[in-house]
Amino acid sequence: MSDRNYKSYEFLESQVIEDVELVPDDPLSYDDSMKVYMCNNCMFHGGRVVGGKEDCIDIGRESSGNAFRQFRLTPLGKYAFTIKGGSNDNYFEDTLLIGHGKVVDIEVGNWSTFNYDLSTNTLFDDIRASDDKPVTYCYRLGCKVRFTPICHVKHLWWRSILLTIYWWGKYIWHRVLKQKDNMGK
Repeated sequence: MSDRNYKSYEFLESQVIEDVELVPDDPLSYDDSMKVYMCNNCMFHGGRVVGGKEDCIDIGRESSGNAFRQFRLTPLGKYAFTIKGGSNDNYFEDTLLIGHGKVVDIEVGNWSTFNYDLSTNTLFDDIRASDDKPVTYCYRLGCKVRFTPICHVKHLWWRSILLTIYWWGKYIWHRVLKQKDNMGK
């Protein structure tokens, strides 16, 4: 099963995308409003994104070296951002959340069926919420996420532990148990 995305940016190299405006008529009919998949060294500048059932922005595997600047995100689903495993060196600057994700605002290092790598060197510079509450985040243990001092954030450590357990469960299911089943067929 694949996600239903409002707008997907796929397989881009060193592109500049200006004035991203993603406001679906029926946002909850989509999983993600903005999907970035296998894009490298791109700059996404200035935009408003109203989220779907899952994310405002879902950064898929192997998307590295990208910059996201001056975004205004309205999460309606689980997260504002999901940054999947194997995505590295992504930078977020001047991000305002108008509301919060139902699960957590930022999740780093979640499961990708095709990539088991960690997400490293994710940097948020000036991320904040319009209601002045902390922006919540969690990450799979071993992933690297950093916030500049001006960010008002809260680490949900218990979600990080749950995410790590979930990830290992999926890994064992896909890489060990499913392969064993396929070998017997």
